[in-house]
Amino acid sequence: MDQMRARRPTDTVRPSAPDACCGIDPDNPTALHETARTHIRPSDPEPAEHARYAEYVRALTDVPPAEEPALIRRILTDPDRQMAGAAVVHHMDRRGKALHASPPATWQMWADGVREALGPTPPPFLLTRLSEWTHVHTLTTSDTWDPAHLSTASDWLQRRLTETPGVSAAVLAYLAEHGRTRRVRAAAGRRRART
Repeated sequence: MDQMRARRPTDTVRPSAPDACCGIDPDNPTALHETARTHIRPSDPEPAEHARYAEYVRALTDVPPAEEPALIRRILTDPDRQMAGAAVVHHMDRRGKALHASPPATWQMWADGVREALGPTPPPFLLTRLSEWTHVHTLTTSDTWDPAHLSTASDWLQRRLTETPGVSAAVLAYLAEHGRTRRVRAAAGRRRART
C-alpha cells in the first residue's frame, strides 16, 4: 500500500459514494458512472472522414436501385479516396451477397450500373471486387466453371465461395483439394461434407 501511495499522482481524487460498502462498482454503479464521468476528459471528436464514411454506408443502404450508380459516383468524388472506396466496397459486398443467386438479367443490370458508376478509369480494387462478385454469381447460378480461373482466384474469392449457398459440390471439391490456403481447403472440405 505504501508503494501504491508513493506512485499515485498528486492530483489523484478519492471519490466517495453513498451506500457503497466494499466497492463502489457493485454497490452503486450509478455513482461510479457519475464520479468517473466528472473526472475523465471527453475523447477527441470523431474525425470528419469517419462521420462521412458512416453517412455514405447509411445512404448506400437506403438508396433505391435506380439511384445507386449516381450515389456511388458522387461518393467516389470525396477528397479521401481511400475512405470513399472503402464505403463503396462495403456496399458492393453487401449487395453482392444479397444478389449472388439472382437471375442473370438482374445481376447484369446491377453490375452494369456499378461498372458505369466507377467511371472511365475505375479504382482497380473496386473493379476487381465487382469481377469477383460476378464470378460468385456465375458459380451459384450456372454449372459452368473453369478450374484454371478458379485456381488463380484471390484468397478472398475462394473463401467467399466456401461460405456462399448454392456453390456446386464440384466447385467445393476442387477448392478442398486445390484451394490457395489451408483455411480455404478445410472450409471447402467441411462444406462439401455437409452437402
